Amino acid sequence: MRRWFVLWLIVLSACSLTNTSSVSTATIVDPPTVLSDFSLPASTGGEVRLSDLRGQPVLLYFGYTRCPDYCPITLSEFRRVREELGDDGERVHFVLISVDPVYDTPEVLATYLQAFGAGFIGLQGNDATLRRISKEYGLTYRHGGGHQHHGSAGVEHSTASYLIDQNGRLRIVYPYGTAASVYVQDIRTLLKETP
Repeated sequence: MRRWFVLWLIVLSACSLTNTSSVSTATIVDPPTVLSDFSLPASTGGEVRLSDLRGQPVLLYFGYTRCPDYCPITLSEFRRVREELGDDGERVHFVLISVDPVYDTPEVLATYLQAFGAGFIGLQGNDATLRRISKEYGLTYRHGGGHQHHGSAGVEHSTASYLIDQNGRLRIVYPYGTAASVYVQDIRTLLKETP
């Protein structure tokens, strides 16, 4: 019964997001911040460095595959962004960095991200890397917090999304609940810039 209730809440929340603008305003990072590089195991095979993604904007989110609410809703918005961008969606990297590295192997991430369509990259975070870069993103997470599901404790984590430009600089931080149309407008602006 609880599982159906949670699914209903996810659908209800996703529907409400598509009919509204952003829940609150995004934070423009001015001047843009050059982000530290890191390398993590990827759902696409091998390791991916943040610097490997330069040349295209990156829409990034920290979460985990067993998250019952924030993560699937945010990634559903990312899917809408990709769809609304049309052909330009192929010029953007959509990235999920897992804060649950024990469970979220590259293979698990690959399977999970298939539900959101093509073009998503999952990275298996690790505590050392996440701690090192957390200040740059304002990332917080805590194992054993959040929701109880699948017989194990969830991960309590921050829910912001990040737009990184073609030069690897953090440009915009979005709050949870940002609508696809807001991301699309900002990404279209970035795509007009020369890397």
